[in-house]
Amino acid sequence: MEPIRVPRPPKEAFNQHRPISDLIAKQVEHFRHVEAKLSDAQRASLPQGHIRTEHEAAQYIRAVTQLLLSKPTPAAQPQVAPVVMPVRAAAPGRGIAIAAAEEKQASAGARKKAAHRPRKTKKGKKG
Repeated sequence: MEPIRVPRPPKEAFNQHRPISDLIAKQVEHFRHVEAKLSDAQRASLPQGHIRTEHEAAQYIRAVTQLLLSKPTPAAQPQVAPVVMPVRAAAPGRGIAIAAAEEKQASAGARKKAAHRPRKTKKGKKG
């Protein structure tokens, strides 16, 4: 399979002085929510202030992302061994009764006839 060539975006695509879009503003809002859960020492290392431009948003998102990726993952909780229920052996000569067991031919034939009967309709009463 041939790779799909994607052209590079033009240099004008990123304007450092352009005001942020609604999408970037929402992303910054989500990062602020994550930042609120960090310790004071961690928050001190992040850029503070009102984010108005794409450049400011990029710096803030980069700083929070690096902080989150450098953060050690919490220790995994110890897994509890599953409880194993003892299985009783079936009595000799008796099989296990399961729902998918083969039914007797007579009852299967009787069911076929019942399935092909026309349905009875209720006649409405005149009032």
